[in-house]
Amino acid sequence: MKKQVVISGLMLFSLFFGAGNLIFPPMLGHMAGDKMWIGMLGFALTGILLPYLTVIVVAFYDEGVESVGNRIHPIFGLIFAIVIYMSIGAFYGIPRAANVAYEIGTRNILPVHNQITLVVFALIFFAIVYWIALNPSKIVDNLGKILTPLLLFDVSLLCISVIFKPEAAPSDAHDKYASNPFVAGGLEGYFTMDLVAALAFSVVIVNGFKVAGITERRSILKNVVLSGLISSLLLVIIYFALAYVGASTGSGDFKDGTDLLTYNSLRVFGRFGDVIFATTVILACLTTCIGLVNACSAFAKKYIPNMSYKLFVLVFSIVGFLFTTLGLDMILKIAVPLLTFIYPVSIVLVLVSFVNMWFKERFRWTYTLAMIPTLLISILQILNSFKLLSGGLKSFFEMLPFAKLDLAWTIPFLVCAIIGFIIDKLLENKHKKATN
Repeated sequence: MKKQVVISGLMLFSLFFGAGNLIFPPMLGHMAGDKMWIGMLGFALTGILLPYLTVIVVAFYDEGVESVGNRIHPIFGLIFAIVIYMSIGAFYGIPRAANVAYEIGTRNILPVHNQITLVVFALIFFAIVYWIALNPSKIVDNLGKILTPLLLFDVSLLCISVIFKPEAAPSDAHDKYASNPFVAGGLEGYFTMDLVAALAFSVVIVNGFKVAGITERRSILKNVVLSGLISSLLLVIIYFALAYVGASTGSGDFKDGTDLLTYNSLRVFGRFGDVIFATTVILACLTTCIGLVNACSAFAKKYIPNMSYKLFVLVFSIVGFLFTTLGLDMILKIAVPLLTFIYPVSIVLVLVSFVNMWFKERFRWTYTLAMIPTLLISILQILNSFKLLSGGLKSFFEMLPFAKLDLAWTIPFLVCAIIGFIIDKLLENKHKKATN
């Protein structure tokens, strides 16, 4: 079983480590410079620890993603789960990863980039996704034993080469990293939105242990915790190494982490660097897509049992392919407002559920009171992003703490959650006295 835990940990790492996770840390390191370590601690808090807690929460309740929302109401839980799977699945996460694999992975490989090359690439990409996701019992082996080691090898090869052959010493921190690198790094980790992805990936890893014959809830939780720890440690090592790649790169006109990694690949490996970087990006996106297709198909099968799992894999692969052909810009326009709304809600549900794990009684008011301001402020945030707020509502939103950082929900959530917790404890004490 130790072998199964290690393989599952490698699989979970590969599911989290998509193209976005590949390109965020290098840019952070480049901007943070000599304050890279502080910035990356903030990044690790929101980009690694929060997703890890999510994996634990879903495994603890062992009722799927909807179990987190069910703490408020079963209908809310079902709607929440559907929105999660649609937003990070067929309508956003899957086509976004495929588009990134095409636009970044083949940028310097293909001689031309047009709609035809995108369609051909997407067909091949989703044929592989469909083939591997088709058999859920072998997904852990396919990802944990084959694709993840390849991905780790590619990333490690680049990072180790740059560490032993840095271009320059880390420079002074730039912009937001100069004044408060920890907070700036934390916001970068927040915007990876990996916590939402963790809600789906948690189900994949739990199902993997069940397929392996582990059905006792306590054993599943123990193994998931260990697998998640392996995944988190790998993410810490790779993220910090990638951040150092960015920090040790000299000054230049770098728009994002993609430019930084492409530049260093070419600097260290010459023209062969294009192949290494392209392989890394495509593998990172491929493993993420396989996990998302599997998670979405398993969820759909649960509520529509008359249709086979294999049919759902085909459906989500086709839908992912069709959305991919729309192009990355269109996908972002469609999905970003939805993710802006769902991410704070997901964080609140996960954090309250994690705290509730340590108490025998089930929270009621803590969930409800924490969720009300989070939902309302998330709606205001979306309206404000589209410049639809005016008058008193706009003034109210702008006066909220951290509104400019898209974190206006945090203080109201904490205050209301504490009030709800106090009410729950008072009601519990009252109930105990009445029964005694």
